[in-house]
Amino acid sequence: MSRTVLRPGIIVAGLIAAGILWSCASFAATQMQWRQVDPENIALMDLPEGRVVIELNPGFAPETVGQFKRLVQSRFYNGLSFYRVIDNFVAQGGDGSDLGELSDSPLIDAEFEIDWSDKLTFMPVQEHDLFADQTGFIDGFAVGRDLKAKSVWLTHCPGIVAMARNDDRDSSRTDFYIVIGQAPRYLDRNLNVFGRVLEGMSIVQRIVRGPENNGGVFVDDTTATRIHSVKLMSEIPENERETVFVMDTNSKAFEELLDGRRKREQSFFKHKPPPVLDVCQVPVGVRVTK
Repeated sequence: MSRTVLRPGIIVAGLIAAGILWSCASFAATQMQWRQVDPENIALMDLPEGRVVIELNPGFAPETVGQFKRLVQSRFYNGLSFYRVIDNFVAQGGDGSDLGELSDSPLIDAEFEIDWSDKLTFMPVQEHDLFADQTGFIDGFAVGRDLKAKSVWLTHCPGIVAMARNDDRDSSRTDFYIVIGQAPRYLDRNLNVFGRVLEGMSIVQRIVRGPENNGGVFVDDTTATRIHSVKLMSEIPENERETVFVMDTNSKAFEELLDGRRKREQSFFKHKPPPVLDVCQVPVGVRVTK
């Protein structure tokens, strides 16, 4: 049994017809190349409304991913809450270390960007993005590039997962957040982005929002959404695991998909948009097989 999820971070229902949002869905499902995600880099987060599947990215944030995995394997997050949830921005969960209630976990050094290498499987999307010289994809993750500094980083698209911190650049510890609204790209290269939601954004969007007059921080923790459990896919017996695939964003088929979204040749468009793409609005499909 398998299911395919096509998601550009967040799809806003009702804006335009589903066929226009993803006119090449059948093409993507049949001809697209797919990359199998390593079970060691998949976190399964069970919330009251269902399961969220997260892909971790040790290539961009090895220390952050390593600490997150250790916390997951020690069941640190089980029973904790999303204590700061700001509508159309982020849902932040953990033990509240970002609020000064520090745990015994060590601090994590800043992992904001990595050096550019021609060995990276980069698929370009847009030149002269508002926040980067160039945007694109590396192994399914939306990235930005600084051509002069020769650096590359994971962008704050909807569904991205990052570690919270205080003013000190090296103060990330345990608390993480998921982007649940418009892409806050001004945060790029300022926090340790280490993963992205592959499946379950509809579950994430049901996380209870905090009070607006308190910066989204819950005064009464009993009203916040709690994390039932988090575990790695690799902790599940192999014969019981699901296999997760994502679109190969370095493939010819994905390049053609991008080209089609730039041109917008569908008859629906009476005023044809310019041939530009927001990297945060490009769907990267996910297939989950049992």
